[in-house]
Amino acid sequence: MTKIITDAEWGRIVGRKSANGNIFYKSSALETIYQGYLPDIGNEYDSYIKLRNGLNICIYECKFTDDLVWHKDINDNYQFGLSFFLSGKVKIHRHGLTDETEELVGRYYSECNGEIKETEWWQAGEKISRIYIGFKPQEFFQSFGEELLQQIPVEMRQGMANNRPQPYYYLGKTTRKMQQALHEILQCPYQGLMKQMYLESRAVNLIALHLQQFQDNSFCQKNSFPKSLSDVERIHQAKEILLRNLENPPSLVELAQLVGLNDFKLKALV
Repeated sequence: MTKIITDAEWGRIVGRKSANGNIFYKSSALETIYQGYLPDIGNEYDSYIKLRNGLNICIYECKFTDDLVWHKDINDNYQFGLSFFLSGKVKIHRHGLTDETEELVGRYYSECNGEIKETEWWQAGEKISRIYIGFKPQEFFQSFGEELLQQIPVEMRQGMANNRPQPYYYLGKTTRKMQQALHEILQCPYQGLMKQMYLESRAVNLIALHLQQFQDNSFCQKNSFPKSLSDVERIHQAKEILLRNLENPPSLVELAQLVGLNDFKLKALV
């Protein structure tokens, strides 16, 4: 059985179960946790850790009792972030920005998804574990000089000067160093001030590793081509991506996702 819910319905479900004592909340100066069982939905754990300089970490785990289709409303938060799957997978359609993409272990994505509606498909019985590193460019990069700021992607730089930045989506590969930093976040041995400092260092490390991957051109190119592009224009975009990544080219399936074409159609056209 497949359940279909909206953001509003999800909020009502969580609100009712919280009032009935089925959801456990714990809050401190550093971290807010809620976890529990939602009947007909499944188990959920959510930890939100607010750090300095516009940084935050969200650790999310869930296991749904049925297949779930979740229609998410437009997000006007404009938060930039990196998402890493530690177990499980989800299929997401960012309407007007990407076709359906599958997010799973071994890959991560960088995004700014303001003003984008999403549809997510989750599988029943599969344990999902994800770490999301959120950051606000205006706060995080404010102490860096102009010369250094030129080394970060233009999509992040626009977030420093624009309250309504252009949405974007990048797909990358989770490296061994990234895996180590993620493991250390989950296994943080400290509390209080030391915990905050420890987690901040790991979050900054992950952002640095992401930027390094981007600079090395081993990072998959952005998937933000408008839906109005013709097939011919998408073929040209695919060729440009291949030329920029001759040493580490994306697979046919990845390339098709990046330019918004079916992989069979791309193969037939090239």
